[in-house]
Amino acid sequence: MSTIRLPSRSRRWPLVVIGAVVVAIVLFTAFSGFVIDLLWYREINQSGVFWTVLRTKTVLAVVFGLLFFLILYVNLIIARRIRPTTRILSPDQEVLERIRDVTDPLVRWALPVGSAVLAFLVALGVTGEWSNFLLWKNSSGATFGTTEPLFHRDPAFYVFSLPWLRFLQGWLFSTLVGVTILVGIAHVLWGGIRPQAPMFADKVTPAARAHLSVLLGLIMLVKAWGYWLGRFDLLTSPRGVVEGASYTDVKAQLPALNFLTIVAVICAILFFANIRLRQWSLPVIAVGLLALVSVLLGAVYPAFVQQFRVKPNEQQYEHDYIGDNIVATNTAFGLAAIQAQERDVSTGPLTARQIADNSGTVSNIRVWRPPVLKENLQSVQRFRQYYDFNDVDVDRYTVNNEERVLMVSAREISQQGLDPSAQTWQNVHLAYTHGYGAVAAQVNTATSEGQPDYVLQNLPPVTSDPALDMSQQPRIYFGESGHEPFVVTNTNVNELDFQQDSSTNTTYTGTGGIPLSNILRRAMFAWKFRDYNLLVSGSISSSSKIMIYRDIQTRVRKAVPFLKFDNDPYLAIVGGRPVWIWDAYTYTNEYPYSQQVDLAQAAPGQDSSTTLLQGNVNYLRNSVKVVVDAYDGTITYYANLADPIVQVWSRAFPGLFTDINSAPQELWQHFRYPENLFQVQAFQYAAYHVTDPTDFYQKRDFWAIPSDPTLSASGAAPVAIHPYYQLIRLPGASTEEFELVIPFVPADRQNMVAWMAASSDQPDYGKLTVFRFPEGRTIEGPTQVFARINQDARFSSERTLLSQAGSNVLFGDFLVIPIDNSFLYVQPVYVQAQQTPIPQLHDVIIVNGSGGAVTIADNLQDALKGAVTGQVPSGGGNQGGGGTVAQRIQALLAQAQQHFAAAQAALQSGNLGTYQAEIKAAQDAVDAAARLAGTTPTPSGTPSPSASPSASASPSP
Repeated sequence: MSTIRLPSRSRRWPLVVIGAVVVAIVLFTAFSGFVIDLLWYREINQSGVFWTVLRTKTVLAVVFGLLFFLILYVNLIIARRIRPTTRILSPDQEVLERIRDVTDPLVRWALPVGSAVLAFLVALGVTGEWSNFLLWKNSSGATFGTTEPLFHRDPAFYVFSLPWLRFLQGWLFSTLVGVTILVGIAHVLWGGIRPQAPMFADKVTPAARAHLSVLLGLIMLVKAWGYWLGRFDLLTSPRGVVEGASYTDVKAQLPALNFLTIVAVICAILFFANIRLRQWSLPVIAVGLLALVSVLLGAVYPAFVQQFRVKPNEQQYEHDYIGDNIVATNTAFGLAAIQAQERDVSTGPLTARQIADNSGTVSNIRVWRPPVLKENLQSVQRFRQYYDFNDVDVDRYTVNNEERVLMVSAREISQQGLDPSAQTWQNVHLAYTHGYGAVAAQVNTATSEGQPDYVLQNLPPVTSDPALDMSQQPRIYFGESGHEPFVVTNTNVNELDFQQDSSTNTTYTGTGGIPLSNILRRAMFAWKFRDYNLLVSGSISSSSKIMIYRDIQTRVRKAVPFLKFDNDPYLAIVGGRPVWIWDAYTYTNEYPYSQQVDLAQAAPGQDSSTTLLQGNVNYLRNSVKVVVDAYDGTITYYANLADPIVQVWSRAFPGLFTDINSAPQELWQHFRYPENLFQVQAFQYAAYHVTDPTDFYQKRDFWAIPSDPTLSASGAAPVAIHPYYQLIRLPGASTEEFELVIPFVPADRQNMVAWMAASSDQPDYGKLTVFRFPEGRTIEGPTQVFARINQDARFSSERTLLSQAGSNVLFGDFLVIPIDNSFLYVQPVYVQAQQTPIPQLHDVIIVNGSGGAVTIADNLQDALKGAVTGQVPSGGGNQGGGGTVAQRIQALLAQAQQHFAAAQAALQSGNLGTYQAEIKAAQDAVDAAARLAGTTPTPSGTPSPSASPSASASPSP
């Protein structure tokens, strides 16, 4: 007989070494990940969050892992101990007996080890329930102050307790089913179950029958608990016209669940009785009855009621349940607090007196679109390729002792913009560590060249307004750009501040960053980022700090993973230093009777198909304002502690939240009502302003948010118009406030029927107001007015001329500005040369009142004058279609001169391709001017590089 030779020791040691190395790598990875996370939470002063989450996950893993181990192991031991000691074997059972003989010596250690392995896997899966457990554990006393109409429970039960109870029931059921299957297999292996026995009564031994009866009885009890909990799920049922318990749910599904609960308990009792009866007939009959009742009462009967009773008379049967849904939805989304009022509206134009009386409103009308302004900033205010403007935000500041709406953008670092030859490890991670300063532009004006009117600009930042002064701390280490995973400060390499004639350097003195105080920390970070320069670089000392998670979105979401966040964090200058403000939301999908909404659909990001705010919810509150210091990276959570969900989270994480009422006044002045919450509320209110169940069922007077006409004009897919911040005086108010505004149109038409505003100023912060127009009054909506603008002969002609001159025409945000009892419709237009894509404000188009004439001028002030008087003042700059023919010709020739200048600059730099393109664009502009003057342009080819381009004199009109 041959023998199996084991490898000699000399051949086994490489395998041992490889195994040891693998184990060491796994352990070091886990250890370094743990330590780095702990150090990072300490950096942001949130070690309590780290330990609470870790402790909760550990407790859940230990408790449920140990419970699973005990349930499985004890039952396997019982199965082994009650196995028959003597067995009469048939020929068919000899193979099974051989398997028993082989496995029996292994059972002593295989049972605990196998049970432990399965328990470990179960424990890992349970840790994901930490948030549901904390909500349940800390929910004592939390209340929403109302009760649902079916079971008369406070929504707190459904929001905080039901998800955890549902998990417990599901876990117990799956555990018992899995253990029962494994125990059944064990009984087969050890002879307690004998499939080959000739008599049915002999196929299962009495002991095995009793054992399995206990397990099956427990499964039935847990199933009964599941049916009982399933009754509460009816309050978010999607079966009816709206979500929540419908007629069928209450009259058919609920009785079925009650009956199934009783039947399941009876089944459990019969299984337990079978310990003594030792007969399968009654338990099998009971289980069969449960299955039959589950199909007939739980599925067939409700479907029959829905199809043949409810559907033919749906409005009558669902009336009360629709009413319950309307009340709950309005409460869950904060719509019940909306102050709705009907206001008479005029179809006539606004007068000069009305414009003058609302000077604070008209002087803050936005003529710049954030993405357009961003392109301008990238070209004009970037200065160096390693800076970047990631986003442009709208906020209000005191400028020249007046509250003005500004657009603000942070100048952040972007190491990817460095020349490839300069992207060394030291430059990327040690020298170019931070952005510097910000830029702010007035929203309502432009220079004579159509460029933004900056009130904060340049390097270092220059401003004449104290509210925008950044001299205390202009550096931005934490922002929206996070291209590099880490930077290291306080090294032997100078950190670049900014560069003018010479470089200005700095050394970080803030509290941000994790000290690299020893070689072990350096090794852990080197392993985390797979960057061993961190370990060997001589530029790093014990006083150096490493900054990670510098992207504020990653930073905040890692710090508080139980909140949802707005799409748009925004920069504010507070106390001479930049801070980021990010609106965070508490949410649930368990609020009884409330209609859930797809957040990505209701609140899409502007000019982007992606959105941070995703998922389905039926309750949403902006309960937390997150403030991140751009220099230190410290995070403060200002919370509305009246929200029940915040109350529970604050108990789970003591000291995490700060009462929003204690926020500094200077910071409060920059809190905005969040755009995404407003979008969601407007989306829901478009239907839920209808509070009569009959009208709601018939969808009578449903509204919609109009599509953005400027995007439709560019051929893009229809997207709802984005709400816009505007300093306006609401009807009946005495002063202007910073409001978020959006119009409504009927669901099937384009005329405007109402508009909604949300206040961002104290003491009215969060106040929602809806102004509805009287029935029978037709007011033009955005799509209708935009169509008239596009059809205007002057504007159409101008677009054609600009296109022929080689320029792109871009549209700004279409704005509906409410003033007194009428509206100004405002459409900014920009021009962008194809070869030098710096957008310029070219036209401001205003329609004064519904049905008013289209007025085109080159700036807001002239457009307003023309909209009121009917005559557009003449002036310099980029004259719009409202100017004279001579002025438009002059504008085209000015563009030609700019192209000629750009061509000369390209020639001097040796870029012949750009030179030729600019010469062609200049010639096209001259040709367009000649056609407008009624003369035939003189054909000309591309001048030679030695030619000196010059513009022709302005022809006479």
